[in-house]
Amino acid sequence: MTKYPAYSDLVKLRVEDIREPENERFTVIDFETNGKWNDEVEVIEFAAVKVEYGELGTNLASLCRASEPLSGFIVNLTGINDAMIYDKPPFEEFLEGFLSYIGNDIVVAHNASFDVGILLGYCKRAGIKYRPRVLDTVANSRRLFPDFPNHKLGTLGEIMDLFDGDAHRALADSLATARLLLKMFEYRKTGTF
Repeated sequence: MTKYPAYSDLVKLRVEDIREPENERFTVIDFETNGKWNDEVEVIEFAAVKVEYGELGTNLASLCRASEPLSGFIVNLTGINDAMIYDKPPFEEFLEGFLSYIGNDIVVAHNASFDVGILLGYCKRAGIKYRPRVLDTVANSRRLFPDFPNHKLGTLGEIMDLFDGDAHRALADSLATARLLLKMFEYRKTGTF
């Protein structure tokens, strides 16, 4: 029987582990979901942003169909409604292309256990063994900036001016997380961001 990795099995990196970030490639990911858990979770929007050699690179994003109507809570949180996704393919149809886009890059997410955990769940259901190296910007933020009031992406966005779009949309959150990653590397190098 093939053992598929759980999030707890993955290599988790700290910002300090990456000595020359300008020589590395990262893919920052974010998923918006139907708000359910375990095998019932469905991606309703995904995004990925490349950080290559110290710069923001290309991005990839799409809405995805859910099998059931979205709850009012999810519609209010994300701004995504059933009419926006009814004719979109489900995330399963994007999975192989999404993994190909990531390639061997270090996968970055804000609260990576959520986003990477969802990706691993889809991989397991599809029979794809995937074991990325992961950098969680929440864990790194807590360690680097212990005096911040909290480490939510919205709070960090206000402190560091990370957003140029709507929070709780996959591409805006991915871009904000990518900017946060670059500011963390700058902070490690210069003590400022």
